[in-house]
Amino acid sequence: MGKYFKYAIGEILLVVIGILIALQINNWNEARKTQAKEIEILNGFKNGLEFDISQLDSISFHYARARTSINIILEHLENDLSYSDSLAAHFFNSTLIYDSGGLTDGVFETLKSVGFDMISNKEILEQIILIYEEQNPWMQNWETRYFDELFYAHNNLFKSRFKEFWKGDYKDPNVIGTMEPLNYEQLKTDNEFLYYLRTQKNFIGWLINKPVENTGIECKKLLDLINEELKRLTIND
Repeated sequence: MGKYFKYAIGEILLVVIGILIALQINNWNEARKTQAKEIEILNGFKNGLEFDISQLDSISFHYARARTSINIILEHLENDLSYSDSLAAHFFNSTLIYDSGGLTDGVFETLKSVGFDMISNKEILEQIILIYEEQNPWMQNWETRYFDELFYAHNNLFKSRFKEFWKGDYKDPNVIGTMEPLNYEQLKTDNEFLYYLRTQKNFIGWLINKPVENTGIECKKLLDLINEELKRLTIND
């Protein structure tokens, strides 16, 4: 009987050990699948961020062009300089808008559907939530405010001072056009128009440049964190 019990206990131990090994292998496989999914999501964010950072830099460049045109117009009007044909292009440039369309958020929506715990690095997760739930809506909100101000001016200011708004070929990738003033000399003493130009330049700074630049900084920070995390996960794979 003693030998039988020893044999039975040995069999039970073998079964238990086999179950534990099977569970360990299953857990290891699941962990690998989870890590592979995390790497896939992080790569998705990486690609989206690289595109968005490029877009934000482009927007900053285009609005710098608009501010330069506003400065040239103000210099002419405030210093009683004579009209030149190039001013029509600067009036056009000063009123252009460049819609960012917001950040690429498809991967963020995927992450929300699978669960935030898919991201194991908490610093990265906090930065993702900051950018896509706070920075991105903030940036888009101020962009919309700027667009509203511009189209309000179109309806209430420009139509009585210019021949037409945004004259040019919309298919031209270089975005070149003109806005010819009806009476350039009157603009020199038009306080309402001068006030608008000075304020518009400020709005580009507060409503466009500040949100776009701050969002770009946060995006670059997240991209750096993701690149480091992808290296770590690849080494540990």
